[in-house]
Amino acid sequence: MAELSVEEAGILDRLLQIIADEGLVDRNKLLPQAQLDEIGVSADDLVLIGNAIEREFDRDILGDDELEKCVTVRQLLQLFASRIS
Repeated sequence: MAELSVEEAGILDRLLQIIADEGLVDRNKLLPQAQLDEIGVSADDLVLIGNAIEREFDRDILGDDELEKCVTVRQLLQLFASRIS
């Protein structure tokens, strides 16, 4: 796995914090392989998380079905990171 730049690490950290805050999930449970439904992140939470990320990064995150296809923390982070960059 490639090393993250300082900027990428900062974005990842901020994304994880938003997911924890908006999804009301203990940040320690946000492991890449964690299943969203198993850690308590619902479809409604995903909308709240997406809205918060849109505000934080001033980017359009929602608007298609890709968010609903995410089942792990890794997939969610990859989607958000691709939309932010």
